[in-house]
Amino acid sequence: MSIFEIKGLVREYDGEPALKNININIGAQALGVIGKSGSGKTTLLKILAGLLTPSQGKLSFNGTEVTPAVLLDLRRRVTMVFQTPQFLNGTVRTNLSYGLRIRGVSDEEIKRKVSDALDLVSLEAYGERYARNLSGGEQQRVALARALILDPEVLLLDEATSNLDPVNVSLITDILVQESEKRLVVISTHDLDQVKRIAKHVIFLEEGIITEQGDPYKLDSVNRFTENVYTGISNVEKGVSQVHVGDIIIRTSSPLTGRISLHVRPQDIIISKGWIETSARNQFRGLITGVNERDGIVMIDIDVGEVFTVQITRRSFNEMSLKLGEPVNISFKASSVLPL
Repeated sequence: MSIFEIKGLVREYDGEPALKNININIGAQALGVIGKSGSGKTTLLKILAGLLTPSQGKLSFNGTEVTPAVLLDLRRRVTMVFQTPQFLNGTVRTNLSYGLRIRGVSDEEIKRKVSDALDLVSLEAYGERYARNLSGGEQQRVALARALILDPEVLLLDEATSNLDPVNVSLITDILVQESEKRLVVISTHDLDQVKRIAKHVIFLEEGIITEQGDPYKLDSVNRFTENVYTGISNVEKGVSQVHVGDIIIRTSSPLTGRISLHVRPQDIIISKGWIETSARNQFRGLITGVNERDGIVMIDIDVGEVFTVQITRRSFNEMSLKLGEPVNISFKASSVLPL
């Protein structure tokens, strides 16, 4: 039997649909949800968690339709970890204990569960530390421990490792692989290797619609659409397309007009700390917002108004002494911008 069954689901914000006619059954196998920013990933996870209700359509959990009468039960059995965790004013132990206390768990059992949860995320000595003073990676591990200590039937994670260093990403991914054997794990992510390691099935969302789904090793969208895909309005000037994407303009040598989608391969983007002399028609300056390592290759997210993922070697990353929050420049040729 499916854990979640979704039929004809629509979710609107101020009359604009964020999800459109979603139909999917989610079983016990770990599920990956991919797609560019604004595609509806967070909205879908919040609906599964009972934090949002559908505007139209039907959501069932373990064979029972989710209505206001059963919403509290859903929230008790499904836990969500967000990209930016929020903590109570207090220690790590206080934050981990809170959910157990309101469920009436005994002090002795809470002490044991907190110890086991901290051990799971390799933070055994952090129980008395002030949660809000921890590093980003430590906070996210505490957030994961706080979710798992409740032993949920379903664990949802919304871009939970996108801004973390490679060590914390690897540690959390290892935990999620183990946990996917015990409970349903649903993860939205832009990390290609992570979704392949964790998920047995992947859905690709594009503008609120599931456009493809299947095995993450076979799904075309995993390889084509995970990073650096943008949609905008294009006009041609002197043989070069000027594609207006949000507040930036991406230039491509393909003569295209109207609404189009583009892809830029991470390995085709040059990163530098200062401006460099280049013939590249696309040059932007922004801040490093994410760093992830994949088999000796470092993937860097840079927000220039839109977020670009850049691929460099670990050696180059170390030589440039790059770090989160640092301003950098990126550049890429118009011929490297590929229409989809």
